[in-house]
Amino acid sequence: MSMVVVLDLRKEEPARLGSRVLVVTDTERLATGQRVLQEVFSSRLVRSVLVVAVGSGLRLPPALDGESRRVLWVGDPRGILWDADTGEAAHGPGVSAEPVLIDLLTQPEVFDEVVSGLGDIPYGTASPGWRIVAGRIDADVLAQTFREVAERFDGPVQQDTAAFSSPLATALPVLSGAADLPADLLDALVPDGALDRLYRRAAGQLDRAARAVEDLGYFHAAQARAAAVDEVVAAGRALAEFRDTVARLFEQIDHTDEDAGERLASSGIKFATPAGMGHAEITAELRADVEAALAERKSLTRLVARLRLLADHSAPIGSAAFVDDLWRICPDPLLDALHVPAGYPATLAARFVFFRRSQAWWREQLALGQARTALDDLRSLLDRVAASEWMLGESRMHASDAARTLAAALGEIAAQVAGTLIDWSKAESGQAAAAPALDEEVTVRLRDRGGRLREVINGDLVDAVTGWLEPGWPALEQGSYRDVRAGLDGRVDETLRQYRYHLAHRGVQERPGFGTGDAGRQEFVDAMWRQSQQVVRALGAAANGQMLQLCGDRDLAMLLRQARAVRFAPRAVRGPGNPPGVVWTRSGQYAGTLRLVPVRPGTVEENWSEDGT
Repeated sequence: MSMVVVLDLRKEEPARLGSRVLVVTDTERLATGQRVLQEVFSSRLVRSVLVVAVGSGLRLPPALDGESRRVLWVGDPRGILWDADTGEAAHGPGVSAEPVLIDLLTQPEVFDEVVSGLGDIPYGTASPGWRIVAGRIDADVLAQTFREVAERFDGPVQQDTAAFSSPLATALPVLSGAADLPADLLDALVPDGALDRLYRRAAGQLDRAARAVEDLGYFHAAQARAAAVDEVVAAGRALAEFRDTVARLFEQIDHTDEDAGERLASSGIKFATPAGMGHAEITAELRADVEAALAERKSLTRLVARLRLLADHSAPIGSAAFVDDLWRICPDPLLDALHVPAGYPATLAARFVFFRRSQAWWREQLALGQARTALDDLRSLLDRVAASEWMLGESRMHASDAARTLAAALGEIAAQVAGTLIDWSKAESGQAAAAPALDEEVTVRLRDRGGRLREVINGDLVDAVTGWLEPGWPALEQGSYRDVRAGLDGRVDETLRQYRYHLAHRGVQERPGFGTGDAGRQEFVDAMWRQSQQVVRALGAAANGQMLQLCGDRDLAMLLRQARAVRFAPRAVRGPGNPPGVVWTRSGQYAGTLRLVPVRPGTVEENWSEDGT
């Protein structure tokens, strides 16, 4: 249902028109408003126009002549208590009710019903009166709620160590280190490639050296022992060549290098982004996890901390950071023991009397077992580094940059929302809860529901975050990180503007367009309305009974005692026991009866001049 556009002739003209236009002016400007009114009535956008004229001496310009005339005359916005049946009158509350009347008429359902009702009244002109119960949130309660929600959005950063472990997630747990690398990635060497040949040569040489040492018997020739020593030296050289080749690759190659793929391929190392680890899959998992956290009403500060942690854990550190690990696994003293093998025991006692003990001592000094363990550990480290820093390097970088970009966007959202809520809180603080012209029972009772109100508003705004992020996901998937936040502040500002209008005109019981959760909304407001006896009495008020009539005591003589009633209430009030013909509104602000009292024939002065003279 389209909104009601308010055109106040006492202020600047609006930038746009709509299908429903509520013209508000004082009676002096109305008489001179011919040009503006003609533009409104001639616009193809406008379907119905309702004029509220405030002040004495009602004079209507030619634009309001004929069947299209729909005018509410407010002789005195402070009003007077008047019983149309008995004619009894008493002083009103002494406070202008104009803001409440405008607020009421901007509800499309009430606007349409009033326009229709004025169509059945002679000359389409009437004085409004009412008996209304206010259901607006107390201003001080609302101000406090805005402050508390602002603190939730932009409070101290809360740590969240929870892993991104959606049941559908496969990339993020691996990239962030929360899950082991897939087994199929831990085989980095191309069969019969350069590094594979170096590895197999070192392994074969170590095996031959070990067999040569084992084959030395109790009686062996010096030439056999020398041959075994040569095998040990050759094994040391092969091991050193494998370690040093891997170290050079670790130092010189980064996954971001343009020629990284070619250089790794020439070295016999696999280099390709594994299936399921592309930008699209990573972004989809991030989106699913962020939206799930928002659906669970997780605070933005916790989500920001969680994304920053993910960014830190998934960021590639580069293969060069693992060079020291190569030297730790295969230190130079180990290679020295192979390059210059320990001498075979020279004394006769050691060689012949204690042969087995001497043989074991020599094998230990040669360190062939340690060398074989070192070779296997070097290969294992190469496989892990090739997978995490080369094959997954681009994926890890995207996960890190994407998570950090999202954290920045959410931080920006949190600060903007919190700042706006603080401004709203300042605007609400100290204002009256409702005009004295209204019954306040529901408003007063809502003051005791501040905690529930906080949950409703916080839930609505957290829901809005999902929509604010929506345009940024394609840019994030493409790696256009700067574009993710493009226009974000404008989207947030526009939604907050609409939500402020929603709270003011429709109330918290009506879910906003971007809302997805109930958050106890029905329990919160419906019970307040349905438990109110004042609402029942206001809806069933006799049209000619005592009401606040928006005119002065001198204006009563100009009114007929034949009122037409427009009964309205929020949808929350729907149920058995209500009078027939109630207009159910999306707004949660007011319930009651608005009466339209026709003016006596000849009371309204028609101004037929073009300039109002």
